[in-house]
Amino acid sequence: MKNKFKIATLLFFATSFTLGACSDWTDIEGIDIKQPNIQEQNPELYTKYLENLCEYKKNQEHKLVYAWFDNSEKVPYNRGQHMSDLPDSIDIVILTHSEELVPFEREEIKILKDKGTKVAYAVSYDDIKAKYDEEQITASQIQMKENSENTFDGFLREEVKKQLAYSEAFDGVIIKFNGKNPKYMTDEDRVSYEATQEVFFNTISEWEKENKNKFLSFQGKPQNIIKKGQLSRFLHIIIEFYQVTDVNKFSLTIQDCLEPGVPTDRFIMAVSTPSLDSSDTTTGYLGKELATIETAYWITSISSEYNKSGIAIDNVQNDYYQTNGTYRNVKEVINIMNPAPIK
Repeated sequence: MKNKFKIATLLFFATSFTLGACSDWTDIEGIDIKQPNIQEQNPELYTKYLENLCEYKKNQEHKLVYAWFDNSEKVPYNRGQHMSDLPDSIDIVILTHSEELVPFEREEIKILKDKGTKVAYAVSYDDIKAKYDEEQITASQIQMKENSENTFDGFLREEVKKQLAYSEAFDGVIIKFNGKNPKYMTDEDRVSYEATQEVFFNTISEWEKENKNKFLSFQGKPQNIIKKGQLSRFLHIIIEFYQVTDVNKFSLTIQDCLEPGVPTDRFIMAVSTPSLDSSDTTTGYLGKELATIETAYWITSISSEYNKSGIAIDNVQNDYYQTNGTYRNVKEVINIMNPAPIK
């Protein structure tokens, strides 16, 4: 928390610099105005700020912030489409489109890393399964007759390998798995399902051995993993609260996950920002309250059964567009969970 005070102090002084301006104008002409940023105004102060910011993020005592950022726009036309404009105190940024990073994105990833922010992307079992099923529907009748668990397992292995190959520019990967609850399966289906899970996680393990410098976090339903011991290798377990409509039901969502073998010391709660579609009045809300804000307050309460390690914010870029300041709600979330100490 001491580092957070240092960060706040440095920012205050850094933003206190002002620029002179001309007041008398006779002719209107197009000119390029480049306002120097903090780094250019006072490099020494900015370097000290980055040192304290990185030290703060290394301190695992603070509540972490994951954030999904939609980087589908490869020719951005406003600052809300730049990941470099995200609040500095976000710990991990998850890009939604990892396969084709253009030069400006690689430059901005470096900017984030200089701030101690890790950058990741997701590999989703359920998305791969949906892709396979869709291809099977459009395939010929002969191919459909050849459909089997082994066929999907081969497709799954190759698709996971392909997606993990995107990791060169990233610090880690989010492994998403919802799947089905094995409790309600027949013995035969359970055996087949376990074999498919092994294909998925063994392929990830092979990649992990060659990429020991990168982290893995889990997202989804840990209760649906048959061999739950392997969950201990994940940095965090992200539990989705998207369908929860009442903060009082948060605990019930976590309780569903608390099965033997599921680590209880690393839960991250995932909620969304409100939609930019004005007709959508439910996404990102708990009743009339913002889901991000209500979840942040809930995370600050202590549980004796499990640890609330932080929050994950879906579609974080939507919060850029605020009339009272960019990313105002995300910044409030950070301050709720990690309030600056009073000197």
